[in-house]
Amino acid sequence: MNELTIELNELAKNSHEEKEVITEEDLIKALYYLDNLYIGDELAVLIYLSALNLCNSYAKQVKNHDVYKFKKDIATLINIINDKQIPNVYICRTVDNGPLYIFKISNMQFSFHDSKEVAINANYYKEMTWDGIRKQPCAKTLFEKVTSNSLADNTITKTGEPIKENIQKLLELYHNKSITFEEIINEM
Repeated sequence: MNELTIELNELAKNSHEEKEVITEEDLIKALYYLDNLYIGDELAVLIYLSALNLCNSYAKQVKNHDVYKFKKDIATLINIINDKQIPNVYICRTVDNGPLYIFKISNMQFSFHDSKEVAINANYYKEMTWDGIRKQPCAKTLFEKVTSNSLADNTITKTGEPIKENIQKLLELYHNKSITFEEIINEM
């Protein structure tokens, strides 16, 4: 996990020229992970945070505040981490232009502004300051690297199904126009 997070941090440090364009398909994948990923280990937390980061970047790209409904998933993730006792994950709630949650997995941090206050188990709370490495400009690449990593091949849904197969089925429905982007967004 250390090698992966080091690689991702280096990628983020070196890609601040222009934000990547995030497509509806990218958002569908990320939202599916947020809604369905079984979080039981450090890698799943990293995937989840990468998906949150992509959603955050997309919301800013399209300037649609309705898309920000994914913010509820920050509290969901903290509650899961508290309950599952996932090692090597740390969380801090601080203030930076409003309440800010900082998550640290191995060598990588993700930060999200959220006004909700969620209790953080003392085992996972760690005072920290944001590392200053912006992840949103390369949100798509980070998400793709994390989800296409061979370690992520065995990720499953909360019901035990292979998550990547389910995403492919959903994308087929989307491409065949059997379901619209708005329908997908509203269901998640």
